[in-house]
Amino acid sequence: MGKAEFYVKLFLVTVLMGSIVGCAETEELRGLNRRQAITIRDQSDEIDHLKKDLAMYQEKANKEAEEKKRLMDELDKLAKAIGHGAAVRETPEGPVIQLPEIILFDPGMATLKPEGETALRKISEHLKANPNEGLRIDGHTDADPIVRTKGLWETNHHLAAGRSLSVFKYLDSQGVSERRMYIAAYGPNRPVASNATEDGKRKNRRVEFLLISITKTEEAKPAEEGGS
Repeated sequence: MGKAEFYVKLFLVTVLMGSIVGCAETEELRGLNRRQAITIRDQSDEIDHLKKDLAMYQEKANKEAEEKKRLMDELDKLAKAIGHGAAVRETPEGPVIQLPEIILFDPGMATLKPEGETALRKISEHLKANPNEGLRIDGHTDADPIVRTKGLWETNHHLAAGRSLSVFKYLDSQGVSERRMYIAAYGPNRPVASNATEDGKRKNRRVEFLLISITKTEEAKPAEEGGS
């Protein structure tokens, strides 16, 4: 074999090897591009999904904010109609309307005063006009031990429960279905002011009303049979 022929063959072998290597690299790049395209597509789908979730959560938050504002305005209007120190307060469970003890009861007692009945009639009228709303009635007291009416109430919790029940019974007598109402007695456990001062104690002696949404099914649900 002459030198010229040898160099020609060597050149062809080199070209062939380069072509083989080039094809392999090209195929590897194609595979890499395919994997990257799939990754980008998956990431894009995930981003679209997250955007939809964010939009849904934002819409829910906006609706909740609108409902909260509506309820605050509604309760503020009701508090102004009642007067005599009735006020609206925000709580973690939602806005509540609070009536100070002086409107509803004499100190240490759970019998409604005439002005208390007048205030509760306004609440009953509101509930009648809004059949999809229910009510939780919360009794609160200051932290002073009961002394003067100890024969009636063993603790502040008993007094708070008695007052909540008195409100419940009166609203029921005014035509508000008992299935739309619940009672709770917190006694001194949820103060809104310091019990170290007389003014703080006065603010803590109160009944609060938390409006809750109900359905017609809940209102019409018959009582469960049972008991002894």
